[in-house]
Amino acid sequence: MRVTSKLADVEFRFGRIERDGTTLLINSHRSQAMQTTVHMSPDDFLAFLKAMATSRSALFFLLAFPVLWFKHRNSRGTERATVTSSNHPQSGMGEPW
Repeated sequence: MRVTSKLADVEFRFGRIERDGTTLLINSHRSQAMQTTVHMSPDDFLAFLKAMATSRSALFFLLAFPVLWFKHRNSRGTERATVTSSNHPQSGMGEPW
């Protein structure tokens, strides 16, 4: 999942999910450099469900999920093959760009 804001553009991979009292804790995957925990209260969860239920785009996404997931998986494989087979010249060692 990508989280984009004025402050940052972060790739968030889901890791362990646990409950702490009345709060759901969603931890980032342990392989991520910046460890993150999302705290979701019952009110947050109901707001999420309400937003999903009242959004035509979200409902379409849920109904079309199997097709969208298959297309996404195939396009990611194509992108990876394109990136690895590209013939970008290697610049000097130690240059991050």
